[in-house]
Amino acid sequence: MRTVAVIGKNFGDEGKGLVCASLSKKAKNTLIVKHNGGGQAGHTVESIDGKRFIHHQIGSGAEFGAATLLADTFMVDLYQLTEEVNSFEHIYGIIPEIYAEKTTHITVIDDVLRNMFIESARGAMRHGSCGMGINECKMRQAEGFSLTLEEVRDLNPGELFRRLKKFRIEYGQRDIEALKAKFKKNNPGEHADYYDMLTDDGVLFTYVKYLKEGMRSIKLVDASKEWLSGYEQIIFETGQGLLLDEDYTIYAPHLTPSKTGLHNIAQFLEKREMLLNEFIYVTRPYVTRHGNGPLPHEIKREELPGVGKDSTNMDNEWQGSIRYAKHESLQSFDRPVRDDVKSVLHMKCMRGAMVSILLTHLDETNDIVYFHDGDIHSDDLVKKLLEDYGYTRVYTSHSRFDADIAK
Repeated sequence: MRTVAVIGKNFGDEGKGLVCASLSKKAKNTLIVKHNGGGQAGHTVESIDGKRFIHHQIGSGAEFGAATLLADTFMVDLYQLTEEVNSFEHIYGIIPEIYAEKTTHITVIDDVLRNMFIESARGAMRHGSCGMGINECKMRQAEGFSLTLEEVRDLNPGELFRRLKKFRIEYGQRDIEALKAKFKKNNPGEHADYYDMLTDDGVLFTYVKYLKEGMRSIKLVDASKEWLSGYEQIIFETGQGLLLDEDYTIYAPHLTPSKTGLHNIAQFLEKREMLLNEFIYVTRPYVTRHGNGPLPHEIKREELPGVGKDSTNMDNEWQGSIRYAKHESLQSFDRPVRDDVKSVLHMKCMRGAMVSILLTHLDETNDIVYFHDGDIHSDDLVKKLLEDYGYTRVYTSHSRFDADIAK
């Protein structure tokens, strides 16, 4: 069995879907493990025949028969999952195989609505949230108001409604009036629609039906070492990027409430006494950021020769427009990877693991990697990363299609 971690090196949107799909296509029996964040991830897989799909909770590689495991550090959005499965089946004519650990938690409708209400109430001072309720879900769980997939499966609709109502009364409505006042102050003249939905029992009643429907797409498993050994390859598909990790405080508060590096992966493998064979850090030849927050050396897209408009990260109410920058320097390019590896190097599961970099989108830049202190040809960068920085492998990709990855 081969185990591989695919991790974004920057602020996300590096091409992780492309990488996971390519790896899946080359193995007969692959399991994609989704282990951080939730449905806010958007990983695109395209094929030469024109098919294109943006993966949120289905593993990138399901097109080639890979199964998906939603680990207990992932937060499942069952409403969104149903829509995603239906869209996937419409495009590819197959139903993706999705498993989950029994103790995996879910985001609920009030997490999403509160997220949108809180972000809207900030007015011009928005953080750039995805609006998917991830942070609200995590905060709710920390207060003891949790709901797992196993509970969603086992509780009847009436019991589920009462559980959601309890969350709303004992947790969600603690600050609802203060939020409404803040919204009105920062959005004069606008009606607080999210307040209405967060105080309407009908919203919860309808949502229970979607929870039960979403469970039909998932098979609950223990995900033991024995169960995992049935796969030839296990790929840990990570959402977002290292610079958005909840502990990467240099960019606080504009972070994601999850571990975007090796932490969850190492914990998962260590618990099962398994090894990680390779971790691949993915980056474009330039840097992007979708959402508010610092972006060192930010420039206009037009100032990056060859870089076209991004067709996945479209402008939206919550994150605005995707932004662009050059990498700062080779030292800063390497530093987040070095810090991430160092944080888990003491764990047994890391022994002998290969550290790799994968450069995507090189077709856009004619093999130039953009740095603030001087652009560099990808061949020269590969040589430096291998010889001066100690990477085991450096891969390159020159198209948006899964088949075009070389080392």
